[in-house]
Amino acid sequence: MKVFKESCEDLAFYPDSSNSDLVKALGDYYNLEENRIICGCGSDEILHLLARIYLDKGDEAIVFENAFAVYPLAIQSTGATVVRAREKNFKPEIDTILSSVTDNTKAIFIANPNNPTGSMLTIDEITELHSKIPTNILMVVDAAYAEYVRDQNYDVGFGLAKKNENIVITRTFSKVYGLAGLRVGWAYCPKEIKDILYRIKVPFSVNVAAQKTAIQALKDQDHINFSTKHNSLWLPKLSESLSHLGFVVLPSECNFILMQCPESLGFSANQIYELLSSKGLILRQMDEYGLPDFLRLTIGSEEANNLVLSLLEDLIN
Repeated sequence: MKVFKESCEDLAFYPDSSNSDLVKALGDYYNLEENRIICGCGSDEILHLLARIYLDKGDEAIVFENAFAVYPLAIQSTGATVVRAREKNFKPEIDTILSSVTDNTKAIFIANPNNPTGSMLTIDEITELHSKIPTNILMVVDAAYAEYVRDQNYDVGFGLAKKNENIVITRTFSKVYGLAGLRVGWAYCPKEIKDILYRIKVPFSVNVAAQKTAIQALKDQDHINFSTKHNSLWLPKLSESLSHLGFVVLPSECNFILMQCPESLGFSANQIYELLSSKGLILRQMDEYGLPDFLRLTIGSEEANNLVLSLLEDLIN
């Protein structure tokens, strides 16, 4: 907050359009080449720009059956067709993605781990998928929730991206860093793709405060450690408690839980949403994903988590 407040003194000046200080900080932090890093107004901006570069009317782009809502929006904005690869028990499978590839496929968008389901692909699965797709297909791996993953078989994929020219890894400061309101995202990509992105992106899309605060956030390892430990404590605790109450809880590698409200519960997802909302606890309704009987619960503070459980126990029992 101190750096954010200090940055207000510079609001009369345009931000650095190349985000050079932030790019250097990211390169140093992740040991990546600076000439392959590009920043944007959230990773959303970069995802939309990638769609503009690779897709046109008549093209196809593959997403998971339950994919992050931004991908279809970005794809459809270009006139291209969204192709959804079927999942098994809310988890994507390599074979179904590959069987969805046609001559018209130009891109594959993967959230890993996935929002809203919380599922993930291992680095071996990501590597296998990449090895089996044509080199003219762009593979975008959106690792927004990477810091929360506990599975030892997970990897963001920087190493794979470093060796290939058709992979882009996107990251964000909106999740574990808690800077969603400042809109800061970035991508690690081939230099040629970065150069094209720079030609079409808005010059000053990452503001002064966002750049300076993001740099400081990278230095705050105590916050990262606290947030990930807090999540590792409460994710299994909430999952187990909600399951005991009768919710169908999906396994998650993120900082949220996707849970189904079956008829046996006696209350609909909308009723539960309204109850918790009336107490200031906002869950995510899943109607837009075609899952009207599901709710997504983000791990909150200890106080908020306990309050959710207490209210649900009183309601159901």
